Amino acid sequence: MCGAGEWRHVKKWKNELLATASPGHATEMPKTAAAASFRTRVNRAGSPWIQSGSSDIHGRGVYARTAIPEKTLIIEYRGERITKAEAQRREEQRLERQRRGQDDSVYIFDLNQKYDLDGRKSRAAARLINHSCAPNCQADNIRGRIWIVALRDLAAGEELTFDYGYAFKEWRFHPCRCGSAHCVGFIVNKAQRWRVRRILRTEARAAKKLDRTQS
Repeated sequence: MCGAGEWRHVKKWKNELLATASPGHATEMPKTAAAASFRTRVNRAGSPWIQSGSSDIHGRGVYARTAIPEKTLIIEYRGERITKAEAQRREEQRLERQRRGQDDSVYIFDLNQKYDLDGRKSRAAARLINHSCAPNCQADNIRGRIWIVALRDLAAGEELTFDYGYAFKEWRFHPCRCGSAHCVGFIVNKAQRWRVRRILRTEARAAKKLDRTQS
């Protein structure tokens, strides 16, 4: 959660965005090249801070268009508000796609005890932000809305990442290619990574032992 000062920053940013990007305020926009460029950036990415592009981690990713200060609320993760029952139904559909070798990306955020947020069909760039085991951003639930927040100062051109924190029971289904020193090779909740490391070490020892017995 953020403090009152940070929340005022969110409201100020939102008001500026509406004044600049909303079709209803078109006559109020300054007719300059800079204003037109700003509107284009907001409309395409959902935030003036970022832009999307190809990622070395996975598919497409999100990058800092300019330097971003620590604790900046960079972009809101938007999507469809759904019930827990509907979220479970869609998770079952995702697992079925996974079994068929189709897109099994996860886009659902937990909002509260009753509702979740599904960003699968959203056009906002926030859904493209990749996972990292050493993230530079985090997803914060601020009054029922998901915001991507900078954990530190970000340089222009740096790829934005946050920790997806997947459950331990599904770790084998989510290989990780973030390349960080903390990476265990799979996307899993930080508190459970030691368990994955232990399992992988045990499996590696067993594989070596089997190789020796067969040689």
